[in-house]
Amino acid sequence: MIAQNAHYNEKMASVYEQMYPIGFDTDAAVEYLSGLVKPEAKVLELGIGTGRIALPMTERGFRLHGVDGSEAMLAKLTERDPEGKVTAVLGDFTQPDLDMGGDFDLVTLVLNTFFVAVSREAQLNCLRNVRDQLAEGGRFVLEAFDPSPFHVLTKPDFSMRYLNEGAIMLDTLTVDRAQQLMVATHSIVDGGPPQTTHHVLRYAFPLEIDLLAEIAGLKIVERWGGWHQQPFTAISPRHVSVYERVN
Repeated sequence: MIAQNAHYNEKMASVYEQMYPIGFDTDAAVEYLSGLVKPEAKVLELGIGTGRIALPMTERGFRLHGVDGSEAMLAKLTERDPEGKVTAVLGDFTQPDLDMGGDFDLVTLVLNTFFVAVSREAQLNCLRNVRDQLAEGGRFVLEAFDPSPFHVLTKPDFSMRYLNEGAIMLDTLTVDRAQQLMVATHSIVDGGPPQTTHHVLRYAFPLEIDLLAEIAGLKIVERWGGWHQQPFTAISPRHVSVYERVN
């Protein structure tokens, strides 16, 4: 299995908000994140996408900046943000020396986006970029799934998700446990020629992320089982982890 990743193309960007609707835990996420920093704080979102989290936060007075590797996703963000409240750029946060201006009170990386870094080195690059962009006393919030249920898969997993009255998405998930890689194949069926996209994720377990963060100059502050601050346990499907700089 080759560790390559593809950014969301125009077709995937067009259905992203149907895959993850605006109400997909958004209110709880925005409420939690807003409680970590003062009003008008400077916030950086890695993998800002179409602005699902960023735009509601601008409505609360935060100064939002973002980076994303998909031109199609950023185009959707521009459509949703005609006043230009969010400052977003095209870029790769898994490469060394990301420069977004620094001194951010809050840096976020949500909805499994950390796993688009498809090697340990890329994940370390990402976390070092976070450390370099974070202000003293700032917080870094990473939200991702716990990979335990997927790590045991030995056969491809098939599923279907409803997009709208005229479209469905067929998903196939294959796992390479030796490299901790997941290949997701998304096929959109909407009456026209089916379009298929492949995405690769390099999953990491929470304690593994903590170790990588420590190497990058960050330390864990707290971890929850979700945006509602429920306890993180052995059966939690997701985690919300908060880090700070090690000075």
